[in-house]
Amino acid sequence: MPPLSPQLTVRPLTTSAEMRAGVEVYRAAFALAATDPAVSPRLLAALQRNAGSVLGAFAGEDLVGFTYGFLGSEAGTVYHYSQVAAVRPDWQGRGVGRALKLSQRDYVLSTGVTRMRWAFDPVRTRNAHFNLDVLGATGRWFERDFYGVEDIGRDPGMRTDRLIVEWDLLRPVGSPAPPPAYTGWGTTRPEDGDVLLGAPRDWDGLVARDRRAASRLRDDLAAEMRRLIDRGYVAISCLTCTDDTAVYRFRYERRARQGRETEERRPHGRDAEERAS
Repeated sequence: MPPLSPQLTVRPLTTSAEMRAGVEVYRAAFALAATDPAVSPRLLAALQRNAGSVLGAFAGEDLVGFTYGFLGSEAGTVYHYSQVAAVRPDWQGRGVGRALKLSQRDYVLSTGVTRMRWAFDPVRTRNAHFNLDVLGATGRWFERDFYGVEDIGRDPGMRTDRLIVEWDLLRPVGSPAPPPAYTGWGTTRPEDGDVLLGAPRDWDGLVARDRRAASRLRDDLAAEMRRLIDRGYVAISCLTCTDDTAVYRFRYERRARQGRETEERRPHGRDAEERAS
């Protein structure tokens, strides 16, 4: 990873101008048009004052990334729900996303909360690798068409499937997994008690080449993820296998608290983090 220059600083956004700058980072990261809806600066200000996290990554005085989240609860479990982690396109791939999430982790731990949750589009395997391998989160829930058909941003007209992860903040950051065997897109194979699921490394490129094939592949990936999670598997890794293929690793996890398995598999609420880094 190339060194960050100038020095990167992550801190809370505090002024209305910084909140508005965060909204512009969000728009740029997710390729939103000027008329597409985005997060409200007033919402960010309210969250900042009511147990939410609203953090920005600054290169000098320049805001290059931001993240925000809020408290959630389910069946007595309190967690911090991270709605967005967005990095300006010209700063993506330079460690800004990691700096944001680790700073958000520190903030959440300072409040006494020890778990975070968020969601991402599982066809974007770069994000999957970051969430599962770099941070060490676990993909526990799958929601098909979370927001309805996409009408803004990068995938207009497509379903908004989401894999929801949970991050145990008391565990060490990162979760090393063994290199996977090659697995074809949308297909599974067993490996050492785990189940591997192949997916494209470059989703946007596939959509640009053959949108119909991409739509069919989204269906295949959704069906396999739903099946595995319903059987008690969780996603623990997503690693590059070849130039065009990444492979998810699912592992069976027996719940310590039997009887709540179905209830625990669905997170509280309908919000989900989107991430571009």
